[in-house]
Amino acid sequence: MRISIIALMLILVGCKSPKKDYDFTFFKWNIHESYYLKFNSSDTVYCVDNYGFKEQTSFTILNKNEKERIQSMLDTITFPEIEAYESQVDDGETNAFVLKNKNQLKKLKIHGHNGPILFRLFGKSLDNIKNSHEFTKTNKKIDLKEINKMVISEVKFVPRKKDSLK
Repeated sequence: MRISIIALMLILVGCKSPKKDYDFTFFKWNIHESYYLKFNSSDTVYCVDNYGFKEQTSFTILNKNEKERIQSMLDTITFPEIEAYESQVDDGETNAFVLKNKNQLKKLKIHGHNGPILFRLFGKSLDNIKNSHEFTKTNKKIDLKEINKMVISEVKFVPRKKDSLK
């Protein structure tokens, strides 16, 4: 009897759907705030606030429903082939999304009111999650290289030609 119970438990545990590992970063910038949210397959979310040229990292723990909603969205959302939707107006809001799982890297940057509505709604839901939690400061360094390639413009130095005097 004991062996049957152990065998049944092993079968039930083995039947669980495999946990999908992912690394997801969301970026939001507007005139009032600028921050990154970093999610992975755990229930911890990191926030890197970089408004006003400071950089403060903090974290919070998601409840089960929030974690499942984000996981479900990341499992089903389809990134468009176009990686950037930008309006001609410089002000407004920028949202960027970077999803790494297995060997895939998917990116999307939306500035203004352009871009897929599903991503704009997803960005609002992530912002709501951020605003509904208290975050605890930490000294942990968060890797933002991949998303920064999209959201931080490179400054290119072009030397001026010296004016010739005649």
